Amino acid sequence: MIIDTNSGTVMKRSKERGFGLTELLITLAIIAGITAITLINLKSARNTLRVQNSVRQLASYMEKARIDAVRRHGTSSVTFTSPTSYTVRMDFQNTGSPMDRSFTLDSGVQLASSELPVVNFNWRGRTVTAGASCVTTFSVKNSSDPNDGVSVDVSGSGDVTVENIQPTLPNVPYNNGVSSSSAIRTNTVVSGTDTPDSTPCLDVSGDGSAGEAGPPQCEIHVSTTSVSVKKNGGGSTSVLVSMSVTSGVTASYPSNLTLTPTSGTVSTGSTFVIKSNNTLRGPFYVTFSSQCGSTIVVKVNVTN
Repeated sequence: MIIDTNSGTVMKRSKERGFGLTELLITLAIIAGITAITLINLKSARNTLRVQNSVRQLASYMEKARIDAVRRHGTSSVTFTSPTSYTVRMDFQNTGSPMDRSFTLDSGVQLASSELPVVNFNWRGRTVTAGASCVTTFSVKNSSDPNDGVSVDVSGSGDVTVENIQPTLPNVPYNNGVSSSSAIRTNTVVSGTDTPDSTPCLDVSGDGSAGEAGPPQCEIHVSTTSVSVKKNGGGSTSVLVSMSVTSGVTASYPSNLTLTPTSGTVSTGSTFVIKSNNTLRGPFYVTFSSQCGSTIVVKVNVTN
């Protein structure tokens, strides 16, 4: 600071000036940008938490239903009634008689898979799927972000697994209590395996949904109505689409799948290549529609 002794006025040095309007606007813009990014990340974190909470509750009720079936020496089930709700049938009141209770996923959370899963447990705690031991797979996602989701597996033995985290059984030490080694039979063999169930319950019959049939000359034909593809770009599969007349065909599909091409002019046959672009697993539908009004549905089973 400089004091003019002649006039008695006080003058500031040029380096002692305060913020100008430009500097103030830049600072406010930086603060606004940081605040916006923080709010977006906070919203994303909340959505992810909702998905995790919904799946945790669903898996918990599946485990309870399984234990209830074993305890009562009966049956129990978990059935999705819509993409956002499911019904648990088990003995909630310990009276020996099962009853239904409905539950809803958290706000903004929904089933990602195209089919509504049904999980039935028998008196052994195993799942009942057309008499075969296999893994029922479906995915739950954040409705505003198709990539924010988790997959759930229910094995034929009844184990519930979220995102490939297999349950770990404790290694329990034991003492056979026999002092004489001659009393132990060393040639006894116990058959079995500790390999977890990994065979998916896939529709490999080739018989999917026929869609809507148009006039005979307008019907769409596909090489198969049920295919499998590995998750997250781990492979691809193809479907040959043909018609008896030349017509434009458009494919509609969920956002976790990619089709090449998405549309085209089809007559004797055109190949559509299908890939998975994220980690969501389960059955998903691809619908091919022609300009003359017919459709056909192909089930895409996304696996590990």
